[in-house]
Amino acid sequence: MPGDISPETIITGPRRHFQQLNEKPLRDDLVFYFAIVAVASVLFMALPLLTGEAPEVDGMHRAWSIVAGTLIVLVQGLMTGAVALLAVSLVEHFFLLFVDVHREFEQTMKSAVYALAPLILFSWAVLLEVPFAGLLLIAWFCLSTYFGVWIFHEKSKDRA
Repeated sequence: MPGDISPETIITGPRRHFQQLNEKPLRDDLVFYFAIVAVASVLFMALPLLTGEAPEVDGMHRAWSIVAGTLIVLVQGLMTGAVALLAVSLVEHFFLLFVDVHREFEQTMKSAVYALAPLILFSWAVLLEVPFAGLLLIAWFCLSTYFGVWIFHEKSKDRA
């Protein structure tokens, strides 16, 4: 059948994608990551407005509270995103030292960027209590970390 996916394609598809990402400079990855964090921050600000749980404020006070709230949430999100990226990168790099990885910290940070980006972008699904959203996000994080270590650190499948 033309719609069938072979097991070979499942493994080589992400591998090829991560190899292409490995050729890009870290600067591009960080711009991508912080754009995702900014979008997620604004989404979190808009979530109470969309669900109807926002406090009742009328007139110009409502507009100013939305603008101020968005700016505060955006700055807070960017700071939290930076701390999360650094923390995950440091923990991942610490454990990679046990398998004798002598690659640069830059590769570990690339791996953390692509593991955290979908987690941050789709974390609203957990707040809306979408069934199995948390489990799917954790599984995605684990798989993308595995592929990141495998490709960016050029390790064998077993060591990754």
